[in-house]
Amino acid sequence: MSNYPIPTHPTWEIIDPSKMKNYIECPRSFFYRHILGWVGENPNNHLVFGQAWHIAMEHLLLNGYSPESVLIAGNKLEESYRREFSGESDDLYSPKTPFRAILALNEYGNKYKNDLDKYEVLYTETHGAVPVSEKFILFYRIDSILRDKEHGYIFSLEHKTGTTFSNKWAMQWPLSMQVGAYCHALYCLFPPGEVRGVKINGTFFKRTKAPLFEFERVPCWKGPNQMLIWFENVNTYIHDLDRDFATLEGAKDSDAVLKAFPMRPTSCDNYYGCPYHDFCTTWSNPLQKADEPPIGFKCEFWDPRTEVKENEEVKGFQPIEEIEGMIRSMSNVSK
Repeated sequence: MSNYPIPTHPTWEIIDPSKMKNYIECPRSFFYRHILGWVGENPNNHLVFGQAWHIAMEHLLLNGYSPESVLIAGNKLEESYRREFSGESDDLYSPKTPFRAILALNEYGNKYKNDLDKYEVLYTETHGAVPVSEKFILFYRIDSILRDKEHGYIFSLEHKTGTTFSNKWAMQWPLSMQVGAYCHALYCLFPPGEVRGVKINGTFFKRTKAPLFEFERVPCWKGPNQMLIWFENVNTYIHDLDRDFATLEGAKDSDAVLKAFPMRPTSCDNYYGCPYHDFCTTWSNPLQKADEPPIGFKCEFWDPRTEVKENEEVKGFQPIEEIEGMIRSMSNVSK
């Protein structure tokens, strides 16, 4: 029986790349979002648009880049987006709107029309789970897994949207937790000698009149030594996460300060500002306010397991000893 000062939730020990990224950026933000489950009541345009864009990308990979296929992809995108946002909101959220997305899909189809000549599509929107420690399992959802027909290597093509391409945008990916997690999954799914890594497939919806769009693909190839670094880093963060859970178990709402899941005030302005910024500037111990979400928030826990369809095989699960041994043996061979 746990002694946590708040009700536990089964998702606490379910980790995916986005949750781990959130923890690395700020443990206190992780506490609000994934321990208390607080999330804004209003839908997020960037998130909803990104999900709709993924639907369109999957359709193109599975059905080709012909004008007819692009039109269907655009219809699928708009249908998904309109479940959350009406046409009246488009002026507010431009340029990330269905109309602009359909124009972008046409340009994307022309730019990458030879994709299916160069790549074999093995999987799209595939799920799985791999252990990263004796306690924690890392769940993942990979946008697409492709095989280069000429060279035979396997990589993941991960779709991202933004408003401006920059070197700063490109530099974030090679060392990102998310990219490393996808590479880790690929190494578990396929013979290590066939795996190359991840390529970030960026589409940028510019606010200027011309050009309206930019397309950039950033290769993030990871060999055995890079994967060993990622694996060790992940386990360092997991050790920190375990420590925060242990500290939380002994915490009380009467404490002057919550020592578990401390603030990391270096990412407060990320993504248009942290939604929990006001709480951090006001509350020294959020356990005193944890009974119910504040106005404008609701309680909704993120569980990547719910993304797996009924009867769908969870790919990639192997014992942690096999995975760690594989990574270290790969690194030794490469030296």
